Amino acid sequence: MIHTTQDFFNKVVKEVRAKYFENENHGTTTNENYFKTTKIIEDFNNGCLTYRQLIGRLSKSCGDTTGNLHTLVKKHIISFGSYEYKPKKSLLK
Repeated sequence: MIHTTQDFFNKVVKEVRAKYFENENHGTTTNENYFKTTKIIEDFNNGCLTYRQLIGRLSKSCGDTTGNLHTLVKKHIISFGSYEYKPKKSLLK
């Protein structure tokens, strides 16, 4: 079982927005990927997605590799338990 930090959702959303959507204003943006990214993180936080699904979907919505997003998100994971994430080869070049 994966154990996340206190306030995981807010910490990850803040970091992802700062890195991938720094020019977006939450109240006025029409960027679909901005809102999709927030929903993906919320779904994982609520137990609706697995870690692999989280990283894969974030990769698509942020336009970055799974390895880079795993590095960003894993800072907010306390313990992966027996789970070991192995990034698959990215289609992004």
